[in-house]
Amino acid sequence: MSLSTQRDSEIAVELAQTFVGMLNEQYPGWSRAFFRFSASDQRRGGQASFVREGRVDLFSAFASPESMNRMLRLGDELWVSQRSFKVLLLVVQGNLEYTIHFEAKDERRWAISKMDGGTGIPDEVT
Repeated sequence: MSLSTQRDSEIAVELAQTFVGMLNEQYPGWSRAFFRFSASDQRRGGQASFVREGRVDLFSAFASPESMNRMLRLGDELWVSQRSFKVLLLVVQGNLEYTIHFEAKDERRWAISKMDGGTGIPDEVT
């Protein structure tokens, strides 16, 4: 999937900037981070994790509720515009390079969890 409008591209940049700002403020020294936004007509949600000093931690929405709410609003705005994805995965490197992946079919793809043997890093992301 590609971003089809100028506004969609602006949302993607703003999403990455918000995420990096939140990470720098709350978790200095992070080297890699993941934000997963899932959407359907019934519900929307997000999870995040980051790597710091070789350890993976899950992001707590309570640590920065304003930033997390902003990221959820941006994800929702992008979903409403596109309606062609079930999951968005933002991957940010410590050097501030980022990529955004979209999944159109599998709403469970790229789960961020440490339950049931999960590492906190989304599956299939290297």
